[in-house]
Amino acid sequence: MAAMLTHGLQALGLDASHLTTVDESVHLAVATASALMRLQARARSAGFDLAVASAYRSYQRQLLIFNEKARGLRTVYNDIGETLSRDACADDQWLHAILRYSALPGTSRHHWGSDLDIYDRAAVDTDYVLQLVPSEYQAHGPFSALTEWLTDLMVRDDAEGFFRPYASDRGGVAPEPWHLSFRPDAAAMADSVSEDLLTAAWRNQVLGFDVEPLALRALVEAQLPQLRARYWQLE
Repeated sequence: MAAMLTHGLQALGLDASHLTTVDESVHLAVATASALMRLQARARSAGFDLAVASAYRSYQRQLLIFNEKARGLRTVYNDIGETLSRDACADDQWLHAILRYSALPGTSRHHWGSDLDIYDRAAVDTDYVLQLVPSEYQAHGPFSALTEWLTDLMVRDDAEGFFRPYASDRGGVAPEPWHLSFRPDAAAMADSVSEDLLTAAWRNQVLGFDVEPLALRALVEAQLPQLRARYWQLE
């Protein structure tokens, strides 16, 4: 029972005891970190400097991002990159606009230690401001060559176990060509996501954790089956 609870907390980003430190700002599951180092070595041989922009993200960090967006304190965009106005959107419309680009806390793959956002550090100047937008990874973008190289490896199932969970638009999360996931660790974590524990976290009812309640919680919980089907890409 204790092991199941620990795995459940890890899947929600409330327990980071399964992670190892890759560098000061990058924390990953042990097997994911090893696979990343192998992929980085191969990338260097191919002329790329495969760097990590973001890896593990805690529940608390994701909650801050989501709640600030829910309250109109952070920018929310539509599909063509235009800024949306909180006052001009009904709660339901606003929720779906947020979830297009930001996961509900507890449902982000970045909680697991198996997922990371990458870019080619060798393709840009040291003062380049990384945006993590599709245009950077598409034709004529600075990271297009790295994207093509990784795509070729993935097509051949030769990317050290990594794949892109958001490679295509399924009507939920917007495509993210920069997002890689290490399949073995991700699969193990996906099986540990508990809706009961998740809703308890949203209500600040998880013993031992004092977190802010989820903004728009009543709306989220009322639509939970639909939101799970549309936005939780656990496979």
